[in-house]
Formats: sequence, structure tokens, C-alpha cells
Amino acid sequence: MSDSGYNYSEFVASPNEFLDFAVQAPKVTMRAPSFPLEDLATGEAVQMSELWASGVALVEFGSFT
Repeated sequence: MSDSGYNYSEFVASPNEFLDFAVQAPKVTMRAPSFPLEDLATGEAVQMSELWASGVALVEFGSFT
């Protein structure tokens, strides 16, 4: 993945887009769906469900740029 399409100087969303996101977003008490993640140590794909099978799993989404 190239970083050219990832970062943006400003996040712009209309009030309706944000409201739709807020209504559809998973609630705090809901379990996250399983999805593939890249293990940064090995480069291999793992399923989120594999990570929480043995306990709590925390995934942080964001950017350090």
C-alpha cells in the first residue's frame, strides 16, 4: 500500500455522513467482527478471531504522521 492515498491534510465529512457513521458504528459492548490483520513481525495475515481466542485483544487504528 502506498502512503500517497492514505494520509490527508484534513478529514472532511458532512454532518449527514458523520451521523450515518455514528448510528451504524459498533457499540462499545459489541464484539468486533473477525477480519484479517497483518502481523507486523512476520508479515503474515492473521484473523482477528485468532487474537481474541486466548483473551482480550486490542487493535489501535490511526496514523503517527
